[in-house]
Amino acid sequence: MRVVFDDLTVALGGTDVLRSVSLAIEDGRFVGLLGPNGSGKSTLLRTLYRAVTPRAGRTLLNDHDVRSLRPRDVARTVAVMLQETSTEFDLTVLEVVLLGRVPHHSSFGRDTAEDLRIAEEALVRVGALDLADRMVGQLSGGQKQRVMLARALAQAGPVLVLDEPTNHLDIAHQLEQMRLVGTLDRTVIAALHDLNLAAAHCDEVAVLKDGRLVAFGPPRDVLTRDLVREVFEVDARFLPDPETGRTVLAFGHPHDPSPSADISPEPQGATTP
Repeated sequence: MRVVFDDLTVALGGTDVLRSVSLAIEDGRFVGLLGPNGSGKSTLLRTLYRAVTPRAGRTLLNDHDVRSLRPRDVARTVAVMLQETSTEFDLTVLEVVLLGRVPHHSSFGRDTAEDLRIAEEALVRVGALDLADRMVGQLSGGQKQRVMLARALAQAGPVLVLDEPTNHLDIAHQLEQMRLVGTLDRTVIAALHDLNLAAAHCDEVAVLKDGRLVAFGPPRDVLTRDLVREVFEVDARFLPDPETGRTVLAFGHPHDPSPSADISPEPQGATTP
């Protein structure tokens, strides 16, 4: 499903936090939203699932303004994994994942055998089936993140929104989660902080600063030394991985002396696998 942010401006507390953002994400692409804290990444995502109303512009799903759609239809289309989710309630992991099936029920509908199959399959995909009978409030932060992703997968919408999906995860689960998301046959939009994860897994990245879109395109074209310095206020050095040959980013303070390490022969942008 195609997602379009059309000349979008959002004000919160009387201040514009997004300013005339236009961005088209094609069906089936995995797009990373990058930018420093406060740049507008989460706010942009919230317009997609109707959590905030833009002051100007539109957010479109296949040419339909999300504000014109019924909330249930949006919930069936856009699955969401939030950065912070209250999970301190008396539910098991399986019960939480089954909440992802609620938009597909009729009023007061009960979980079906098919709902249970989908929920268990989602837990298998995130490596958390062994947690199914645990109480969510007893889980670690990383375990909760995997459960919340399973709930979003169980929701089964053609668009998947992820707000900082790798928070609280150890390195192995960060890599596995990004690999899993990259294999989904869905349009995925994820707010990310790790530029190396974005460069390795995203089809395109959109970079925001102070509520404005400053760059959009393949990671190797967008994540240049100049852009990283301008947006993130750090120096980026592009180093070849000796085993994979892929370029990775190393960061330093702009006033640090340059290291003696070799620089990638393509220092202007990060490369994807």
